Amino acid sequence: MHPLTLTLALALLPLLTTAYKGDLTHYTPGVWPNPGSCGIGYTPGTDVVALSQEKMHAWEYANPNVNPRCNLQINIWNEETRQSHRATVIDTCMGCAAEDIDVNEELFYKVAPNGDGRVKGIAWGVVGDDGGLIGG
Repeated sequence: MHPLTLTLALALLPLLTTAYKGDLTHYTPGVWPNPGSCGIGYTPGTDVVALSQEKMHAWEYANPNVNPRCNLQINIWNEETRQSHRATVIDTCMGCAAEDIDVNEELFYKVAPNGDGRVKGIAWGVVGDDGGLIGG
């Protein structure tokens, strides 16, 4: 990504100070009685995201339901469409690389209307984070 484009993307993501860039994929989030790793069941119609094990720091929590990364709000930016979308962290993506994110299918097609299941180069960040909430 061109540095000017990244600067523009950051300016358009309200309150975002730390940005990441990775692949966007979609999955079917768990609903009650089988919620995701945060213990939060998916409610259809809401936009949710699973972060990588690395970003969730999953190894630090014997009980993943108390992970402070759960319920964080993230902004997702698609440079191609020039649109951002907000989602809530409710799960861990076991197969994601460090900066990849996995979202519910409805959100995937909002972010990447022409996506084929995996879109590379999607920028995202935690709302209001200076890097301390999930690490750099």
